[in-house]
Amino acid sequence: MVTLKLHYEPPFNILTKKIDEKIELEENIKLFDLIDYLKGIYGTDFKDLVFDKKKNGEVSSFMSIIINGRSYRHEKFFETLLKDGDDVSFIYIYFGG
Repeated sequence: MVTLKLHYEPPFNILTKKIDEKIELEENIKLFDLIDYLKGIYGTDFKDLVFDKKKNGEVSSFMSIIINGRSYRHEKFFETLLKDGDDVSFIYIYFGG
């Protein structure tokens, strides 16, 4: 059994109606599979917040996913294997004046 701790910042917390949650899965999964799993629970709006609508398959420039306190992006970011006890935060960065 794998337990992941998830944290949602706006607008994710509005969509999920939660700030934090723990989910239990049968086995370790990749980050992309977690996003797909959450899409199954919260609908396509969840996935639409993560990915850039104009650039197919690319993370939105406003999106930051932090795993165990580290924010990073690389070619195989969505292939990151999540393990028991991992902490994943979904943060949407807003700018403006």
